[in-house]
Amino acid sequence: MKLELVSHTLCPYVHRAAAMMHEKGVPFERRVIDLKAKPDWFLAISPRGKVPVLLVDGRPLFESQAIIEFIDETHPPSLLGSDPFERARQRAWVAVADDLSNAQYRLFIAPSQEEQTAAVEALAPIAGRYEEAIANGVIAPEGFGLAHLALSSSALRFAIVERELAVRVLPAAPRFQALVHRLALRPSIVRTVPDDYGEIFIRKLVERRSLFARPEL
Repeated sequence: MKLELVSHTLCPYVHRAAAMMHEKGVPFERRVIDLKAKPDWFLAISPRGKVPVLLVDGRPLFESQAIIEFIDETHPPSLLGSDPFERARQRAWVAVADDLSNAQYRLFIAPSQEEQTAAVEALAPIAGRYEEAIANGVIAPEGFGLAHLALSSSALRFAIVERELAVRVLPAAPRFQALVHRLALRPSIVRTVPDDYGEIFIRKLVERRSLFARPEL
C-alpha cells in the first residue's frame, strides 16, 4: 500500500493524520501545497478544498478523522480499542480538541490586550474540562489513544510559544499541563513537523501582529 499525505505545514489536522502514521510506524510520503494557491489537481481530489488528503495507491481519502480511522483499522493494533462505548467516547473528545485548538490559536494571534484577555477566558474552561476528564479517568494521563492524538498540534504549539517566546499560556490545570508537555515530547508527534516548525509558526504570529510576538510590547 503506497500512502501519500497531501499537507500544509501549519495545518493541525495534517499533524493529527501524520502523528497517527508515525505512531503506527506506517511509511508514507508527504506533498506540501500552498493553500493560498491551491493546484488544480488538489481541488479535483479534495471536495472541500482542505488538507489533509491521503492518497492510498492513488485513490484520494479526505478529512483527517476518516484518514486516522482508516490507518487505525488497516494497521493494528487499534488505538480506539474494541469496546463500543470507549470508542465513541474517544471520538467525542476529538471535538473538544477542536475547540481547544481554535481557542488556542485565537489566543496566540490576538493583536490587542483586550482580545488576548478574552481568548484566555475562552481557553480556561476547555482546559478545565480536560483537567476533570483526566482526574476522573476518562482520559488517561499516560498511554496514547485517539483523544491524545487529537491534542498533538495543540501540544506542539503550547511548547513552541513557551520555548520561543518565553510565555506560559496554559491555564491553571496541572494534570492537563503535564499531559500536554508529555505529548509535545512524544516522538510520533515531534516527527509530524519539520525541524524549523517553531520558526515557521512564530513568523506566522508576527505576520498576524500577535501581541505575544511583539517584543517591543
